[in-house]
Amino acid sequence: MSQPEKSIFLPEQAKAEHIRNLVGEILGARGEPLKMIDYFHDDCIFHVIGTSHDYSFSGDYYGRDQILGLLRRIDTDIEMQDHRILNVVIDGDTVGLRRSTMVRHRGTSARARLLVGNFVRLRDDRIAEISEYVDTCWLKRMLGEDE
Repeated sequence: MSQPEKSIFLPEQAKAEHIRNLVGEILGARGEPLKMIDYFHDDCIFHVIGTSHDYSFSGDYYGRDQILGLLRRIDTDIEMQDHRILNVVIDGDTVGLRRSTMVRHRGTSARARLLVGNFVRLRDDRIAEISEYVDTCWLKRMLGEDE
């Protein structure tokens, strides 16, 4: 039997599949900040898009210590579960992701399904930079503070 011909597309397909699996692992670790932070480079930057008066988590976080602090601060107020990847676009080591998660506010017990957009730059299978886009008014609605 002859060896099957290798597709010129196979390496890219295999890399895309690897990155899809990696994204799933990262989301699966979201409930454990110490486990999740291992997926970030020491010099990573996390941009949470929004204004701080609308969304207290907004801002730029530099390095694993600041990002770990952010994850812990979010987890103090919010429980997240049922992470779903809705769409993913992979171009080399850059990932565009639209996802949803069920959130519950720990103080009010209010629940909502939250849609999130992420743009991620990977380096050596770890996050080098991430931007997160979310409806910044969702937390106010859960607290009953919407106008």
